Amino acid sequence: GYKKKCIHATTNRHTKLSPLNQKGVVMATVPKNLTSDVFSEENPPMDWADIGFLIPHEAIRRQMTAMNDSMEALADGSPKEGEEWKILYFSEWYLDYFYISVEEHHDVEENLYFPWVKERAAYPEKEFSRSHEELLAMMDGMKEACETVIFKKGKDCANEVSILKHTVPTFVSDMRIHLAEEETNMPEILRENFTSEEEKVIVQKIIQGGGLEMAKVFLPAVILAVEEWGSPQFNKEFMASIPPPIRHLVTKYFIPDFKNVAMQMRDAPTMETEPKLAKVGCCGIPCCFPCIL
Repeated sequence: GYKKKCIHATTNRHTKLSPLNQKGVVMATVPKNLTSDVFSEENPPMDWADIGFLIPHEAIRRQMTAMNDSMEALADGSPKEGEEWKILYFSEWYLDYFYISVEEHHDVEENLYFPWVKERAAYPEKEFSRSHEELLAMMDGMKEACETVIFKKGKDCANEVSILKHTVPTFVSDMRIHLAEEETNMPEILRENFTSEEEKVIVQKIIQGGGLEMAKVFLPAVILAVEEWGSPQFNKEFMASIPPPIRHLVTKYFIPDFKNVAMQMRDAPTMETEPKLAKVGCCGIPCCFPCIL
């Protein structure tokens, strides 16, 4: 299937790497637990060009897998009396975390990253089976359904449940193909036209542009994913690359809140009892950033 096509397209890339282009991030060990349809233990990422796309993509794929699991567990029709929390929590997670994260990821690619690539290289738009616009249209449909669920407080929302249960699997499948196409096509373009140092500059612009909102809703997912698939050395270097003030907020507040609130809301349809959502308590300092956010 598509996975074989992607692997075939990348199996010979390692022999084309020059010593200059090999500068940058190199995995200390072969990464495990990858969700990629392109890279695996048999076909591991080898350099900064491969790794660059895996960092956000692995986080997105893990969130999509959990989202799919929740929709499979959610019963058809309107929720039973007393179980409205299942679809309500899921809808809040989708709106407050997933939609914002993926929309920002697409906006960054369209408005910053790909224009930067096009300055020196041809961008293979025709090779991508689904455009960002098509994927975002599906996301907007799910967003509307989630907003309606919240407006109805989870009652009499059989239509919205049906929309989500039918749209989520299609979106996840199409999005996985789209991410795999980027992981197949883009690394070689980067190697041939840019250096790892140049790519680091554009990545820093992306991080700065995301601000504290992305640090709160998406960076925890990225860090938790890196912990699962990256080597200990790579994980250490990745954390060190995050500016200290942001790293403090993410470590002390945003990751615990992501685990205890966001992930609980996301997985609510799979649960038998309503989860207790608990955010990290305020430090007590006036104008505390976590409280403001």
